[in-house]
Amino acid sequence: MKKWVMIYLISLLCVACSAAEAMNAVSTPFRQMGLPNRLTIPNDFVPKDLNILAMGDSLTEGVGDGDHNGGYVSDVKEKLLSYKGIRSVNVTNLGKRGLRISQLNDMIRENEQAVQEADVILITIGGNDVMKIVRSHLFDLTYSLFEKKQKVFAIKLHELIGTLRSLNPHATIVLIGLYNPFSSPLQAIPEIDKVIDFWNGGSKEVLRQYDHTVFVEIKDLFDNRDDLLYSDQFHPNEQGYQLIAERVYQQLLRSIQQ
Repeated sequence: MKKWVMIYLISLLCVACSAAEAMNAVSTPFRQMGLPNRLTIPNDFVPKDLNILAMGDSLTEGVGDGDHNGGYVSDVKEKLLSYKGIRSVNVTNLGKRGLRISQLNDMIRENEQAVQEADVILITIGGNDVMKIVRSHLFDLTYSLFEKKQKVFAIKLHELIGTLRSLNPHATIVLIGLYNPFSSPLQAIPEIDKVIDFWNGGSKEVLRQYDHTVFVEIKDLFDNRDDLLYSDQFHPNEQGYQLIAERVYQQLLRSIQQ
């Protein structure tokens, strides 16, 4: 009798163990369904203080911004301040109207400390280089001439990025591309859109050789949009700068989140 009781108890124990294992097998997937890691906030999360250095031509200076708020640079600052991971944004704006790429090296040498302390370096350059070609060759403009001059520009851009990177190995360097506001002075060049695309393409190739660099394409924003230009029909107006800032901000977010 005792033998049968023992066998019965052992059978019950085996059934109970099997049931427990089955319950664990079923419930495991449900235990794993929590918040994904990307939605959790790490314990050591601290909002970042961001230093931005903006340099370049009149677009960085904000010429054409009727609100006198500093053009796209000021708009980028305000957008970054709304990002949860950023506590403060300090901006040093070295934009200067009429600046060409050959003049940026002097600006860098005069502001080496600002370069070294920057987390983000924003650059607009190239528009005045293109306009210099137009003024110097008004009656003999050809697409091949722009191709030749762009190669010279690319060499100078390569030297410029190299200098910035030697002073600051970690900053995110953002180069904003060219757009086409040149409808009147460049009517003699039917390939002007192709020229701008080629010029931007050469700049992209230079940036690909360096880490932590971003090229921001804005040409498409201004295609057939005279309403985004200032009264001089060359610089962006307030709305144009806002669109540039939004494009820059979205690119920077991708860089920050990587």
